[in-house]
Amino acid sequence: MTPEIRAYVRKIEGYRAGRSPVSLMKTAPAKFARAVVGLNAAQMRRRPARGKWSIIEILGHLHDTEIVYGYRYRLALSQPGSDILGYDQARWVVELRHRRSNAKRLLERIRILREGNLDAVLGVPRPYWKRFGRHTERGKETVRRTLELIAGHDLNHIDQIRAIRKKYGW
Repeated sequence: MTPEIRAYVRKIEGYRAGRSPVSLMKTAPAKFARAVVGLNAAQMRRRPARGKWSIIEILGHLHDTEIVYGYRYRLALSQPGSDILGYDQARWVVELRHRRSNAKRLLERIRILREGNLDAVLGVPRPYWKRFGRHTERGKETVRRTLELIAGHDLNHIDQIRAIRKKYGW
């Protein structure tokens, strides 16, 4: 694991602060929705700085995350030890044109995907959470560890949305 990835993982772990990843993940979609209440399309598309994502792009990234991690959970649970490919999340945001996305649709898809992903993980015996995949950048990651990272990842992006709103006084 590179020093940059190690620092990112520590940052994400700090957001969770020991709280239950499943509890945090269950409540996150509603928090995403509350974080954008009252914003219009132009506000959602406004980037806080050059090279930084707008709120709608953050939502698009969260949608992509549910798809990618839904696959990763299922792979680790069903085929332990499988390779887990990293992906260029910034490129996905650009190439999939998330800046043009509809927030209401993204939020609904995030909610539905999250419910399905949690159903898959919670539907197996708890010892299965020790099953793992081999991430190309982070190495061995158990299902439990992946849940912990996603819970922190959610909180990180909620904070980013709040920071953008604060910056512009929305």
